[in-house]
Amino acid sequence: MTRDTHRLDDSGVANRWSDSGVANRWSDSGVANRWSDSGVAMVLVMAWGLLMLGLVLVVSQAVINQIRPSDRSEKSYAALSAAEAGLADLEARLQVGTITSVSGDASNLALQGWVPVPGGDTTSEFTYGIDATKSGAVGEVRAYSTGRSGDVTRTVEAVLSKRSTLDYVYMSDIESPSPDTPGVYSTNQYSSSGYTYQEAARLLCARRWAEPGPVSVSSYGSVAQGNQRNLRFCRWAGIFSSEQLLGRIHTNDVWWLQNTNLSSVLDANAITSSCRSSDEGLAPGEVGCPAGHRYITASYSSAGYSSTPNSYQGDAWRPSGTDITQRNPDYDTILDLPENPDLLKQRAAETGCIYTGPTRIRFAEEGGEGYMYVTSPDTKLTRAGCDGEGGSGSGLLSSATSQVTQRVRLDDFSDLVIYVQDVRPSTEADVPGADYSDPEQKYYWEKANRWASGSEPTCTLKSGRKYPYVIPSDPVDQAKFSSGTTYRGFPSEDADPNSPWYGSACASGDMYVQGEYHGALMLTSDNNMILTSSLRDAQLLNPSASPGAADYGKPSPESTSTMGIAAGRFAYIYRPIDSDDNWVNDWRVSNADDPIFNFALLAIQHCFGTQDHDESYDNGNIYLWGSLAQKFRCAVGLSGGSGYGKSYKYDDRLTQRTPPYMLELSDEPWGDERTGELTPERQRVAESVTRSLLRSGEEGLTVRNVKLASAPDAAQVIWSTVGSEATVLSNVPGMVILVYEVGTPGDWQVRRQVILVE
Repeated sequence: MTRDTHRLDDSGVANRWSDSGVANRWSDSGVANRWSDSGVAMVLVMAWGLLMLGLVLVVSQAVINQIRPSDRSEKSYAALSAAEAGLADLEARLQVGTITSVSGDASNLALQGWVPVPGGDTTSEFTYGIDATKSGAVGEVRAYSTGRSGDVTRTVEAVLSKRSTLDYVYMSDIESPSPDTPGVYSTNQYSSSGYTYQEAARLLCARRWAEPGPVSVSSYGSVAQGNQRNLRFCRWAGIFSSEQLLGRIHTNDVWWLQNTNLSSVLDANAITSSCRSSDEGLAPGEVGCPAGHRYITASYSSAGYSSTPNSYQGDAWRPSGTDITQRNPDYDTILDLPENPDLLKQRAAETGCIYTGPTRIRFAEEGGEGYMYVTSPDTKLTRAGCDGEGGSGSGLLSSATSQVTQRVRLDDFSDLVIYVQDVRPSTEADVPGADYSDPEQKYYWEKANRWASGSEPTCTLKSGRKYPYVIPSDPVDQAKFSSGTTYRGFPSEDADPNSPWYGSACASGDMYVQGEYHGALMLTSDNNMILTSSLRDAQLLNPSASPGAADYGKPSPESTSTMGIAAGRFAYIYRPIDSDDNWVNDWRVSNADDPIFNFALLAIQHCFGTQDHDESYDNGNIYLWGSLAQKFRCAVGLSGGSGYGKSYKYDDRLTQRTPPYMLELSDEPWGDERTGELTPERQRVAESVTRSLLRSGEEGLTVRNVKLASAPDAAQVIWSTVGSEATVLSNVPGMVILVYEVGTPGDWQVRRQVILVE
């Protein structure tokens, strides 16, 4: 304190800041000596210039910083637009070609590297790759398109799909029974026309209602032509108030609906028909349906057929009246069914299992894994492993009375297609273009399984009858028969040998199937699919539910299993009847009661029905959770209590997971289902990079079935996998896509690694 007072007293201040002191430091003369007028001006100008320069630099940098992100943003938008242009280019190609031709099209430069966006007013480019490895197996193609603008790239993923029978819980091409359905049309002669009633039905009924063609046959055999199917001769199977069809339903034909309120039977706005009205445009002479009444009611047709096939309603007939059903169909275009299952046979020859002659398959889940028990005594040769774990391919061949059943592990296959083919004589000509020399293919395995002409090895004579064809030695299967029978097989040894459901099936590619399946499966056959009992997902939402419960037979949403069925002819439920119209002694009636079906079924040439549906055995309801499509419409029961009632409900999982290769049967065009953006892996041309195919924390999982799905030039890409790592080197720029499976036995997930090589 004292020190501060001493420094700031008057004398101290005077000594430091007195006039004379100031004069000594800042006197006019002193300023003049150090800061003359000219020097001051120069310094001030220089200082001001430096200040302004600094301000300019600061402002310029700020402007540049604002301009850079704006410029990059423009490039980003341009790159995204280029990526979308790539998808548009791919989709345009898909509309006029096939997935297979696109993926292997060397002339498509976008698959080989960068191409400019069409139009010429941009410097943007795109390249894309496609993963079509699952186009048939799960019904989708994944496209990865990368757009580039300057140094900015953006990648878009698109999942492409198409309309198919899998969109519907029920779909038909013709809403009249197949003329060949046993017991529907008589095989007696019609008058003196020269036709049987069944032959007349083949002539008059095997087409959609609105298509022109033969409409009547006179007693002298003359045929009259018309513009629509004969409604009074051709039988119909309608939709009644006692049924339940929940989900979308469609027919290429016209519906026959019960004359009542069907709001509790059908979902609102879920029923469609391809019977056009004037709103959709009728061809000259075409008989269509009024938009407000696109169906036929019971008053226009009888349940049976007229004794005179020429009883015909006339071309001027039109449905009329109000929409009393509360479910008037909307219009939708025709959805054509495939002509045959040959494509599935090819898939089975490539990677699946082909069996020959009548075959019994029972599915089972054991220890969380899927298995099937196969009895196929005519199969001389199939793929190794299809005849049992560790089998060489020849382990199924057996004699007529002493047959073997082999246990096949389903997890040894991926997207498994199982095909049952007819037994063919050795004199039959080879399939054109077949490569029988390939030991891995043997092209449908036909030649290896042929027999001497007239030989039917599984047929055994008993009391003048050739029954049964398949005798499983599986103890679980055997327990489903009543005891005391000698030959406990399919069809029953007590069945009516004259039943048209069997015919000459000793050599036919028939599959007798039931069980609880686990995995992704596709079943198909040259001839019939016979459902001997429930065929269901091993993982149900409520396994203890009773018939009639809302969730009875519903598969668990968590289940990843899926099954498809494609029958070359009929698909029918096994209800064996003897020659006295009684249930057979050996096959238990309970096997047929309230069956659960979790599958997507397609009857290509005929229809899905019930064997002897009009025989007086009430087996409850069919509980279908899935999809049903057929060429014709077959009956499953009668309202009096024989056969079955219907409870058909759509399985929503089919929108995300389809049976192997079933969607590939559809000829509909591919469309863009959904898109999203992703960030691909990146590497330089000629740079070898090794990456893990597992994510962090997945070290305990297994990687399998790694494939190169797409590359700009496969010959220029070197790739390999060791354990859970993949190494990729590409000598050309473009998109490289690896697809693989990750998981554990019984639980596999498909993944992809998308790499942009620059």
